[in-house]
Formats: sequence, C-alpha cells, structure tokens
Amino acid sequence: MDCNITIFLYYAQYKFILIIFGFLKILKLFIMLKRILIFLVIVIFSFKINAQEKIIIENNPDYKFQSDKNKTTQQTVVVKKTKPVFQPTWSFGGNIGLSFWNGGANILIAPKAYYHFTPQIFTGVGLTYMYSKNSSYYNSDYYDYSSNSFGGSAMVGFRPMRFLQFTVEYEGLNTNYNGYYTSSYWNNALYLGASFVTGHVAFGFQFDVLYDSITSPYGSAWTPVISFYF
Repeated sequence: MDCNITIFLYYAQYKFILIIFGFLKILKLFIMLKRILIFLVIVIFSFKINAQEKIIIENNPDYKFQSDKNKTTQQTVVVKKTKPVFQPTWSFGGNIGLSFWNGGANILIAPKAYYHFTPQIFTGVGLTYMYSKNSSYYNSDYYDYSSNSFGGSAMVGFRPMRFLQFTVEYEGLNTNYNGYYTSSYWNNALYLGASFVTGHVAFGFQFDVLYDSITSPYGSAWTPVISFYF
C-alpha cells in the first residue's frame, strides 16, 4: 500500500513537471508570437507612412519629380524677340534763330526736310533766309546797314547716342547788302556741328571751316544752333 502511494506521488510529480514545462513552452511561444506581431505592426505602419508621403509628394504640383499618373505634358514655347526692321522715313524741321541788340537784330528761318536711313544716320536739305539790320549810335550811314540773305543747304547727321548729334552741313547764301554802299555777293560755308538732343529739339554749336569775315552774314565762325524735328 505504501509502495503504491509512493509510485502515485512520483507519477503526480512527473505529470506536474510536464505540465509546467508545457506551460513554459506555451508562454515562450506566446512571447515569440507577440514579438513577431509587434514587428509586423511596425513594418506595416512604416509602409503605410511611406505610402502616404509618396502620395502627397506625387500630388504636389511643386514637386520636381512626379509620377506618370499625375504628370502633365508641358510644351516649351521659345519666343524669339527680333528687332523690328527700320523703315527709312522722312521728317521735317529746321533751324530758327533770333538775336537782338541795341540798334540791331538777326532773324534766321531755315526749314529742312530730313531723310532717315537708319535711327543713327540721316541727311537733309533745306532753304535758308536771314535778315540782318544794324543802326549805329553815331547817326552815320557808314555804320547803318540791312541785309537779306537767301540760299539753301545740304547736310548729313550722325547720332551715336540718342542725346548726341554730329552734323556736317554745306550752306550757300546770296546776300543783298544795303548800307554805306550796296552790294550783292555769294558766300559758301561748311559747318561742323555738335548738338545735344532732347525730344524734338537739338541745341549746340557749329563751326564754319570756310569762314570769311567779309562775305559771311555771321559775325564769327562759331555760331549757336537750335534745330527742331517733327
């Protein structure tokens, strides 16, 4: 009887130990499954975040690289800006001069027509009329005179810049002089000029390289010039 009880106790201990080992194995397996599950959850969550970021990037129109699904076809249009071809044109204008002093006056009217070959180069032809009068303080016919000058001119102009103009102009004038004596004579002048241009007006100076103090209606080889263009 005692022997059977002893055997039963050993057998019960053995079964208990087997149950404990089985429980530990199940617990170990459960822990392993738990780790695997956590790992899978982390992987799935990471993949989901990446997928969302990709969708956001693909749908962003400012993103440089877009998917083929959302990519729009862009056509580059190259617009070539060409300079408009300059058409030679005519313009009109001329010179006007007025000067007064005690007992004297000079009046100059010189209309001109200009032909513009380019925006920088032009030529022109015109007519010139000049009236001069002087009355002396000495009440002497020797110092009193009046003159009328008629003639024409031809010129070439160059504008290296919009505000700067250089000219070469030939002018021939026939002068009728009435004073202490009466005379009629011809004068040739070749002017080299430089002017400042603003809008439709140019003003500057010109120098007569053929200046003759006897026949020229001007008192000096240097004369101011004011020109108008329309």
